[in-house]
Amino acid sequence: MDDSRLDEDLKALAKRPRPDVPAGFDARVWSKVRRREEAPRAGWGSWLQTLRWAWATPQWAAGALALALMAGWGLGRLTSRSPGQPAETRVAGTVTGEAIDVACYFDDGASGPAHAACARRCIESGLPVGLKTKDGKVYVLIGEQMPPGPQPGPKHESFNAQLARYAAMTVTVSGTLVSKEGVTVIENARLLTKDTATGEGIDSVRLRGGTLAAAEAED
Repeated sequence: MDDSRLDEDLKALAKRPRPDVPAGFDARVWSKVRRREEAPRAGWGSWLQTLRWAWATPQWAAGALALALMAGWGLGRLTSRSPGQPAETRVAGTVTGEAIDVACYFDDGASGPAHAACARRCIESGLPVGLKTKDGKVYVLIGEQMPPGPQPGPKHESFNAQLARYAAMTVTVSGTLVSKEGVTVIENARLLTKDTATGEGIDSVRLRGGTLAAAEAED
């Protein structure tokens, strides 16, 4: 189509009467268009508002707090141990200290000569027996390992019978010092007498002014 023909058609359309349009027609049309454009954004905003309202209720708040505590505990467990820190250490050695019943010691700190009678009874009853050094470190004592049997049973002998008579006294014990997750035990523990102790790095075993060997001879 050439330019002259296009001009003629435009002039003809311009001469035609315009249709009757209600007042404010253009404003209403554009208002509907804008509402449709804003509808998705409004829906997203109302969804966020609903979510915020839900989290503000006591039930959701308690659940969120519980989840946060669990996540924090799990993260703490993962990060509490440094990459270079061993999970367990085992070394042979000897330790000198006071024979204590672990139950009473951790219950109310009971130890020493004034607690000797109670400590002996507790150790004889089968409660855990331990060794407390001069610097306050406590070792739980575990007897020597037993050979496996046909039926399930204890893996170690009880050390209570040997230590009960020396409750609240200072003795020397040898064995394998095992440290794991903050707990230290002496595994395969053996009570040393003056004759069996090497004396290297070990204090002499003294019981009420005498040696352990002398005390056993008196019994």
